[in-house]
Amino acid sequence: MSEAVATPAPGMRSYRWLAAPLLAFAIFALTAGLLANHQPRSKGYFRLFFSDPIHLKAGFATAVVVLACFQLFTAAWIFRKLPWPKPAWVNPVHRWSGRLAFAFTLPVAYHCIFKLGFQDPSTRVLAHSLLGCAVYGAFAAKVTIVRLHRFPRFVLPVAGGLLFTVLIGVWYTSAVWLYGQKTAAPSGKRSPIPAAARPAAGATVFKQAGCGSCHTLAAASASGQIGPNLDARRPGFEDVRAKVEAGGGGMPAFAGRLSKEQIRDVAAFVAKNAGR
Repeated sequence: MSEAVATPAPGMRSYRWLAAPLLAFAIFALTAGLLANHQPRSKGYFRLFFSDPIHLKAGFATAVVVLACFQLFTAAWIFRKLPWPKPAWVNPVHRWSGRLAFAFTLPVAYHCIFKLGFQDPSTRVLAHSLLGCAVYGAFAAKVTIVRLHRFPRFVLPVAGGLLFTVLIGVWYTSAVWLYGQKTAAPSGKRSPIPAAARPAAGATVFKQAGCGSCHTLAAASASGQIGPNLDARRPGFEDVRAKVEAGGGGMPAFAGRLSKEQIRDVAAFVAKNAGR
């Protein structure tokens, strides 16, 4: 008895051609990872009409996901999976919404790849970094499939589904996390620095923890633009200590990375020197 062998329909490309989009995925994802292989940089950020670069990234990522959902809807229309007749405008609108979604990823990629770099201080951030690199790999694979044509019918929907899934993962590990953070309002009082605190030791903690990559503080020769300008805000000791410990508003919590003494010392350093 002869065994049935799955073969592409006449005129379709051989399954060996799947190596082309897979190679495109690998090249672009690895390139993004290699370009992001650096320490966070303190200058060159922009925020447009957002409060800071972190919220700019979250805003554009959310816009990309909205457009990706629209892409999924119009793709289902194109493949006759919806109960309505397909009007002529669906195909060009599908193409242009995809191009707009790609354009919206560029401000995010600029900050993530060229400024913040590949990071892994927590499982969430590591997953976000990996998925961020995979976005451009998945996009390159999908474009390769579209441009080469004649792949088996299932290939393009699978590639589109992969790209959509990766985008959702990037969005969930960044924008969803950020919008779910509780940001405590500053107390408005400059609480006293405890006698046991060591501001000089806190200067070392500030540098080692990478605080200067996000914040401006002249006493530490730091000019980061991602987070608030500490010289302008001049927070009190307790405000800094609580923020460093619990995080929030885009800032990670350092309770698991720094000891209570280190948090106390760096808070004392900032409270003593901010605005001087």
